[in-house]
Amino acid sequence: MSKIDWDTSEIALRYDKNSDHQYQKCRSLVEMMGITKGDAVLDVGCGTGRQAVNVSGIIGSSGRFTGIDPSSNRIKLAQEKFTEDSKNNVRFLVGQAENLRSIPDHSIDHAYFCSSFHWVEDKKLALSEIFRVLNPDGRVGMTTVDRNSPRIMRGIVNSILEKYHVKRDHEQQRNITRVTSSELHTLLLDAGFTDIIIEPRAIPRHYGSPEDVMNHLMVQGGPDYLLKGIPGDIKQKIMTDINRELKTRQAPDGIGFGNITLFAIATKPTQR
Repeated sequence: MSKIDWDTSEIALRYDKNSDHQYQKCRSLVEMMGITKGDAVLDVGCGTGRQAVNVSGIIGSSGRFTGIDPSSNRIKLAQEKFTEDSKNNVRFLVGQAENLRSIPDHSIDHAYFCSSFHWVEDKKLALSEIFRVLNPDGRVGMTTVDRNSPRIMRGIVNSILEKYHVKRDHEQQRNITRVTSSELHTLLLDAGFTDIIIEPRAIPRHYGSPEDVMNHLMVQGGPDYLLKGIPGDIKQKIMTDINRELKTRQAPDGIGFGNITLFAIATKPTQR
């Protein structure tokens, strides 16, 4: 997974408080995967551990939960959500999806990426590692935004940046690489998985105000990475223009930006 080198303890805390959208999508994925009491579960890109609380309640004391994330700040917040007693079967590790050496072969029943697969730099290697640690008939799952999904917010920002002759490749700057449904199917198939199900779902994100949108961008490192290196006077003008454009899109129920999220599940066969 990408090193989240822009992450700080402050950004991690803001993310923890403003990640409802990702959290709800992952709850749906967990239900789809059929995670149940006693299962061994791996959360790849576990963030601040919000989903860990949900899943640990499902698997109970007879299950085992492992969360891994490249951000030590987010791992710290995840650990703080559990008491010493509950940590007997819950652990969190700072690490990368492409290197799961701390997890033995054939030891996991369910592994999932909740809104984190786009951060993975070497997706083939990561899925190979997932395949290795899964038990036969184990499942991998993920929620990830389709690369072909409309990017309304990105279009707004791009047009304003162009006005000030600023060029940014947002995804490459942050090492984000999204995939299409067909690309994801190929990745899973090549890794050895079978019974692949990929379900595109339109899941809009609603914000109450332009300020809420900007707060979300701050949580994601938005203005910081979008406007990095830009002189302060121009940066402020860009921020003002973004706010002005967002206000034109304010509706009675808030500001909505739609996207297509891919819900994917695949199975490691008993024999390969």
